[in-house]
Amino acid sequence: MKRNIADIMQKKVKTIGPDKTLPELERELLRWRIGAMPVVEKGGKLIGIVSRSDVVRQLCLERSLGEAMADAYRDQTDASFVAASQKAIGGAIGQRMERLRVRDVMIQDVLTVPPDLPVVKAAQLLIERRIHRLPVVENGKLVGIVSSLDFTRIVAEAS
Repeated sequence: MKRNIADIMQKKVKTIGPDKTLPELERELLRWRIGAMPVVEKGGKLIGIVSRSDVVRQLCLERSLGEAMADAYRDQTDASFVAASQKAIGGAIGQRMERLRVRDVMIQDVLTVPPDLPVVKAAQLLIERRIHRLPVVENGKLVGIVSSLDFTRIVAEAS
């Protein structure tokens, strides 16, 4: 019997809104012990997906920008000017990170699948796209999610 995504998907999907802060996102990820969440607008429309790696990528970008700005001051002979400049840069980066929202770090171009997609096709998509999860959408509404862990579960149950 060929299985479809509807047979293996998680139907109770934990989602987050685009205006939530990054600390709020982290609390939800820890609370539900998951690595990513679909981002939905009011009314349930899927507008993105956000994972811990998206937050880490943003942190790395901010750090790189800060280091580049700090490098510009390293050739200065006045050590107190350099120290004050680096402190100001660090403070500005910290304030910027506090203002970031889920919408600022989420992936907007989300690959979605319908519930009747064969499991084999979904597995191929995960491999080809090098992603770990696929939101399942039907009639424009998020109805589930399937992850690489769901495929691991299938293999474990078949043993």
